[in-house]
Amino acid sequence: MHRICCGPHRGFVLHIVDNAQQEVMRIVRNFKCCAGCCWCADCADCGFEIQVEAPPGNIVGYAKQRQYFWMPELDVQNAEKETILKIRGPCCLFCTMEDIDYKVMTPDLTSEVGKITKQWGGCFRECITKADNFSITFPQDLDVKAKATLMATNILIEFMIYEQQKNNNN
Repeated sequence: MHRICCGPHRGFVLHIVDNAQQEVMRIVRNFKCCAGCCWCADCADCGFEIQVEAPPGNIVGYAKQRQYFWMPELDVQNAEKETILKIRGPCCLFCTMEDIDYKVMTPDLTSEVGKITKQWGGCFRECITKADNFSITFPQDLDVKAKATLMATNILIEFMIYEQQKNNNN
Protein backbone atom coordinates (compact mmCIF):
# COMPACT_ATOMS: atom_id res chain seq x y z
CA MET A 1 0.00 0.00 0.00
CA HIS A 2 2.81 2.43 0.87
CA ARG A 3 4.62 1.81 -2.42
CA ILE A 4 1.49 2.57 -4.44
CA CYS A 5 0.13 5.53 -2.47
CA CYS A 6 3.16 7.16 -0.85
CA GLY A 7 5.90 6.84 -3.47
CA PRO A 8 9.21 8.22 -2.20
CA HIS A 9 7.72 8.94 1.24
CA ARG A 10 7.06 5.27 1.98
CA GLY A 11 8.73 3.35 4.76
CA PHE A 12 10.92 0.38 3.95
CA VAL A 13 13.33 -2.21 5.29
CA LEU A 14 16.39 -3.18 3.20
CA HIS A 15 18.07 -6.47 4.03
CA ILE A 16 21.73 -6.54 2.97
CA VAL A 17 23.11 -10.06 2.74
CA ASP A 18 26.54 -11.59 2.16
CA ASN A 19 27.42 -14.29 -0.40
CA ALA A 20 26.06 -16.98 1.95
CA GLN A 21 22.69 -15.15 2.06
CA GLN A 22 23.21 -14.23 5.74
CA GLU A 23 21.81 -10.83 6.60
CA VAL A 24 24.73 -8.62 7.66
CA MET A 25 23.07 -5.20 7.64
CA ARG A 26 19.54 -3.83 7.80
CA ILE A 27 18.44 -0.33 6.80
CA VAL A 28 15.08 0.81 8.15
CA ARG A 29 13.09 3.90 7.25
CA ASN A 30 9.79 4.24 9.07
CA PHE A 31 6.86 5.86 7.34
CA LYS A 32 6.25 9.44 8.47
CA CYS A 33 3.08 11.08 7.23
CA CYS A 34 4.47 14.62 7.04
CA ALA A 35 8.15 13.94 6.36
CA GLY A 36 10.11 15.58 3.61
CA CYS A 37 9.50 19.29 4.00
CA CYS A 38 12.91 20.97 4.03
CA TRP A 39 11.69 23.89 6.16
CA CYS A 40 10.38 21.88 9.10
CA ALA A 41 12.74 18.87 9.00
CA ASP A 42 14.09 19.66 12.49
CA CYS A 43 10.64 19.09 14.05
CA ALA A 44 10.14 15.73 15.75
CA ASP A 45 8.44 13.76 12.95
CA CYS A 46 8.95 15.97 9.91
CA GLY A 47 12.41 14.96 8.73
CA PHE A 48 13.33 11.79 6.87
CA GLU A 49 15.44 9.43 8.94
CA ILE A 50 17.13 6.08 8.30
CA GLN A 51 18.28 3.64 10.97
CA VAL A 52 21.22 1.32 10.30
CA GLU A 53 21.62 -2.05 12.03
CA ALA A 54 24.74 -4.19 11.65
CA PRO A 55 24.29 -6.99 12.44
CA PRO A 56 20.46 -6.82 12.42
CA GLY A 57 19.17 -5.85 15.84
CA ASN A 58 22.32 -3.85 16.71
CA ILE A 59 21.85 -0.16 15.83
CA VAL A 60 25.10 1.40 14.58
CA GLY A 61 23.88 4.73 13.25
CA TYR A 62 21.29 7.04 11.79
CA ALA A 63 21.04 9.47 8.89
CA LYS A 64 18.64 12.37 9.39
CA GLN A 65 17.41 15.14 7.15
CA ARG A 66 18.07 18.60 8.60
CA GLN A 67 16.22 21.85 8.09
CA TYR A 68 17.51 23.69 5.03
CA PHE A 69 16.43 26.50 2.77
CA TRP A 70 18.92 26.40 -0.08
CA MET A 71 21.08 23.25 -0.08
CA PRO A 72 20.09 19.76 1.17
CA GLU A 73 21.59 18.95 4.57
CA LEU A 74 21.79 15.68 6.49
CA ASP A 75 23.40 14.55 9.72
CA VAL A 76 25.17 11.20 9.98
CA GLN A 77 24.81 10.05 13.59
CA ASN A 78 26.19 7.22 15.70
CA ALA A 79 24.02 4.82 17.73
CA GLU A 80 23.67 7.41 20.51
CA LYS A 81 22.35 9.97 17.94
CA GLU A 82 25.49 12.12 18.22
CA THR A 83 26.41 13.77 14.92
CA ILE A 84 29.65 12.32 13.58
CA LEU A 85 29.50 13.71 10.02
CA LYS A 86 27.43 16.25 8.11
CA ILE A 87 26.36 16.10 4.48
CA ARG A 88 25.97 19.29 2.44
CA GLY A 89 24.44 19.10 -1.02
CA PRO A 90 24.66 21.50 -3.94
CA CYS A 91 22.24 24.39 -4.41
CA CYS A 92 21.29 23.32 -7.95
CA LEU A 93 20.24 19.68 -8.19
CA PHE A 94 18.52 19.28 -11.54
CA CYS A 95 19.82 21.88 -13.98
CA THR A 96 23.22 20.35 -14.56
CA MET A 97 24.67 17.82 -16.99
CA GLU A 98 27.49 16.64 -14.78
CA ASP A 99 28.10 14.69 -11.58
CA ILE A 100 26.42 16.10 -8.47
CA ASP A 101 28.51 16.04 -5.29
CA TYR A 102 27.26 15.92 -1.71
CA LYS A 103 30.15 16.89 0.56
CA VAL A 104 30.83 14.74 3.61
CA MET A 105 32.03 17.18 6.27
CA THR A 106 33.29 17.01 9.83
CA PRO A 107 30.62 17.87 12.45
CA ASP A 108 32.01 21.40 12.84
CA LEU A 109 31.94 21.90 9.03
CA THR A 110 35.65 22.86 8.95
CA SER A 111 36.84 20.23 6.49
CA GLU A 112 35.58 17.90 3.78
CA VAL A 113 36.42 14.23 4.45
CA GLY A 114 34.63 12.61 1.52
CA LYS A 115 31.69 12.87 -0.83
CA ILE A 116 28.65 11.11 -2.15
CA THR A 117 28.35 11.62 -5.90
CA LYS A 118 25.33 11.14 -8.13
CA GLN A 119 27.00 10.25 -11.40
CA TRP A 120 25.70 11.81 -14.61
CA GLY A 121 24.42 9.03 -16.86
CA GLY A 122 24.10 10.99 -20.08
CA CYS A 123 21.08 12.71 -21.63
CA PHE A 124 19.42 9.55 -22.91
CA ARG A 125 19.60 7.56 -19.69
CA GLU A 126 18.69 10.54 -17.47
CA CYS A 127 15.61 11.38 -19.57
CA ILE A 128 14.35 7.90 -20.43
CA THR A 129 15.11 5.77 -17.36
CA LYS A 130 14.85 6.09 -13.60
CA ALA A 131 18.26 4.46 -13.08
CA ASP A 132 20.84 6.35 -11.00
CA ASN A 133 24.46 5.56 -10.15
CA PHE A 134 26.13 6.86 -7.00
CA SER A 135 29.64 6.60 -5.62
CA ILE A 136 30.90 7.26 -2.11
CA THR A 137 34.42 8.29 -1.11
CA PHE A 138 35.61 8.46 2.49
CA PRO A 139 38.85 8.07 4.45
CA GLN A 140 40.17 4.52 4.62
CA ASP A 141 40.49 4.73 8.41
CA LEU A 142 36.87 5.81 8.94
CA ASP A 143 35.03 3.59 11.44
CA VAL A 144 33.20 0.71 9.73
CA LYS A 145 29.95 1.73 11.48
CA ALA A 146 30.25 5.22 9.99
CA LYS A 147 30.91 3.67 6.56
CA ALA A 148 27.73 1.58 6.85
CA THR A 149 25.77 4.65 7.89
CA LEU A 150 27.16 6.60 4.91
CA MET A 151 25.89 3.84 2.60
CA ALA A 152 22.43 4.24 4.15
CA THR A 153 22.72 8.03 3.82
CA ASN A 154 23.24 7.53 0.09
CA ILE A 155 19.94 5.64 -0.07
CA LEU A 156 18.22 8.39 1.91
CA ILE A 157 19.50 11.01 -0.57
CA GLU A 158 18.17 8.92 -3.46
CA PHE A 159 14.71 8.72 -1.88
CA MET A 160 14.60 12.33 -0.68
CA ILE A 161 15.74 14.03 -3.86
CA TYR A 162 15.76 11.76 -6.91
CA GLU A 163 12.86 9.36 -6.35
CA GLN A 164 9.78 10.90 -7.91
CA GLN A 165 6.15 10.61 -6.92
CA LYS A 166 4.28 8.56 -9.50
CA ASN A 167 1.99 10.69 -11.62
CA ASN A 168 -1.45 9.02 -11.52
CA ASN A 169 -3.24 11.63 -13.64
CA ASN A 170 -3.32 9.37 -16.74
